[in-house]
Amino acid sequence: MADPIADEPFSLTNELARERNREAADRTLLAWIRTSLAMISLGFGIERLGQAALAFDGRMIGFSPLKTRLFGTVLIALGVAATLAGMWEHKRVLQAVSQDDYRYTDRPPIARYMGMALVIVGLAALALMLVHFSNPEAQGPVGG
Repeated sequence: MADPIADEPFSLTNELARERNREAADRTLLAWIRTSLAMISLGFGIERLGQAALAFDGRMIGFSPLKTRLFGTVLIALGVAATLAGMWEHKRVLQAVSQDDYRYTDRPPIARYMGMALVIVGLAALALMLVHFSNPEAQGPVGG
């Protein structure tokens, strides 16, 4: 059976364009991984900060360990989801570029979805902080 790519005349321009697109897809995947690591690190830091504050004096002024653990876990989950979404998108781009009859097609706006998820998490954290700090008896005695 004949190979359709081998039967086609070689075009250096097309092959270099494919290589540039592959490298761009790789850079995009690396950007997704960096973003994911930042979210995972922030989530882990928030959770550890809550545990450290609790261990410092046996109580937490501001938030319970459950809330810091919840926000940390949500950020870690978003980081993992961003990595998986970036890997999925990378695979789709490479499959599309490898086609002889490549045609651009719209893809889901993964970055926009991740941005919306982070806005929701941030607004939830802000709302909890505003509710908590507007209630003076929830804060406990200051200084001891």
